[in-house]
Amino acid sequence: MAHEVHTTEHTITVAAAPEAVFALVERAQDWPFVFPPSLHVEYLERSDDEERLRIWATANGEVKSWTSRRTLDRDGLRIRFRQEVSQDPVAAMGGEWIIEALPDGGSRVRLLHDFEAVDGLERNVSWILQAIERNSGAELAALESAALRTGTDEAPYTFEDSVRIDAPAQEVRDFLHDAGRWQERLPHVARVLLKEDTPDVQHLEMDTRTPDGSTHTTASVRICLPDGRISYKQLQTPALMSVHTGEWTVRETPSGCVAVSRHTVVVNAAAVTKVLGADATTADARTFIRDALGGNSTITMRHAKEYAEGRAKAEPVPPAEYASIQRFYARQMRLLDEGEGDAWADTFTEDGTFDQSSFAEPVRGRAAIAAAVRGRPAAPAGTVRRHWLGLPAAWRFPDGSVRTGYDALVVSTAEGAAPEIRLSTSCQDVLVADEDGTGDGTGTGDGWLVRSRYVGHDGQ
Repeated sequence: MAHEVHTTEHTITVAAAPEAVFALVERAQDWPFVFPPSLHVEYLERSDDEERLRIWATANGEVKSWTSRRTLDRDGLRIRFRQEVSQDPVAAMGGEWIIEALPDGGSRVRLLHDFEAVDGLERNVSWILQAIERNSGAELAALESAALRTGTDEAPYTFEDSVRIDAPAQEVRDFLHDAGRWQERLPHVARVLLKEDTPDVQHLEMDTRTPDGSTHTTASVRICLPDGRISYKQLQTPALMSVHTGEWTVRETPSGCVAVSRHTVVVNAAAVTKVLGADATTADARTFIRDALGGNSTITMRHAKEYAEGRAKAEPVPPAEYASIQRFYARQMRLLDEGEGDAWADTFTEDGTFDQSSFAEPVRGRAAIAAAVRGRPAAPAGTVRRHWLGLPAAWRFPDGSVRTGYDALVVSTAEGAAPEIRLSTSCQDVLVADEDGTGDGTGTGDGWLVRSRYVGHDGQ
């Protein structure tokens, strides 16, 4: 049953070009570090002028989530939005951002809302009006601030750190998800309180120790996404930051996974000299924050590594098995150097994968790997190329596979010239026992096949 449609309008004048203001509203992925109520935004569908978004935001102190469609009119500097799936007490909601050019080069921003309340109840109408009033005012003020700091030292900046882990990604994700146990697991966490009243929406309050022994308190909302990412926003930040958002990501690799911590920060310029001293600059604050946040994140990921690798119970392979792995690699590299591309591809499993940091997508399947080797450019006439592989580290995992890590060089020697290093790489393999014990089904191998290989090029 349709209920009364209520409408609101909020406006602000911004001393910035209309196109710049429109761009801030258009980039929904940036909303968490532009608009205070916004926590996280995911694009579900996207075309040139139509978008479908999943949005998490605070409303009257509660975390709400909904799905919206947006229509972008870049020429008219308008963005219309309509919630597909609203959350109680909102029955339906839509509206429009309108950015108008002013004669002095600035902008007038109008934010319109229309809504229906669940069951038309007055208490629901009041709740929604209060949320719109609070959020719209905060969003417009923040939009003005974001427009004015664009291109300055106070603009948001992003950085990340990573740690390679020789364990399944899920073990690491579990460690990061279970933040309620961080006080016992992490040396820099003095106190932690975790609540998860709504599945996959965590409220985290934490006291963190700094290098000088003092502690600061932060409060965050963490959105735990289906693909294992954890996106978070601090609602209570240390004095030196006015905005801090972040994300934990764990990417699968052939030898385990890589944990990545990304931060986006806005420096609180008014607090720089109070916190860091009279001569401190915004650049000093950025460096200080980078070191502090990056250091704590790296400590967390290293402890996640210790936890996950301990649970994975990976063990160094015994000497005889290690020797067979060395023989396998010696034969495999010689096949490549001697131009035996098909035979080299036969040292991969039928469904094996080969990936490099220079590839857009991995090569999948033995036949495709063979074709890729045949299609690679040949060395110039009179030039010899050799692959040199450093001593691999090798661990046996509970699933029976052996995961190896090693460095490899490609050395190129032209006739009459000194050898030159053409490529320096770091490699990760997953090896499995060949069922017929030969390595390639021909009776000439050492009992191993490559299930997956990743080659990272130094300098990329």
